[in-house]
Amino acid sequence: MTDEQGRTRGLTKGRAVGAVIAGVIVSVVLWYLGVDLGFACAIGLLAVAIGFAWAAYSGPSAVRWPFERPTPRPGTRSDVSRLAWGFQMRRGSVREPGFKAVRELAAVRLARFGLDLSSPGDREAIVALIGEPAYGALNPVHGVLPSAGQLVGCLDVLDAAVRDPFALDAPSAPARPSAPAGPSELDRRGH
Repeated sequence: MTDEQGRTRGLTKGRAVGAVIAGVIVSVVLWYLGVDLGFACAIGLLAVAIGFAWAAYSGPSAVRWPFERPTPRPGTRSDVSRLAWGFQMRRGSVREPGFKAVRELAAVRLARFGLDLSSPGDREAIVALIGEPAYGALNPVHGVLPSAGQLVGCLDVLDAAVRDPFALDAPSAPARPSAPAGPSELDRRGH
């Protein structure tokens, strides 16, 4: 195994031989200084074991795991704080994260009606459903992001469209079913 600089890591033959030689030297020096031969050999074996362990240690992990920040789930505390920061006004318009979040929400809500916010062919149906001001807030011209008030109005219209699509004056919205004018079928049968 090699590291980033090309050096060999781990226990090699040369390191193993060096550990044995160091253990023998420690044993001989201790015996020469008057330590009992058995004790000197034991300390020499301990030095060999420490040398093997030192040689086998390859340092910090050679494999570096990539760090990925988890994406915040909708509605979590980090998501709310990110959106709150995104709705701070800057030169009269919201910041990019806030605009992006509202645009993504609008795309999901409009998809329920079979409309695609990024499709030019669906523009007329979207304008009929949510109105020109809301559509203009979702598709700003010349890269000027809308104000917070415009986006809040857009969110209100989108919420109303999802809650009650019949309340909007949209030609593409289905007609509200009406109740029968006379007595119901059950009333006529005597139930």
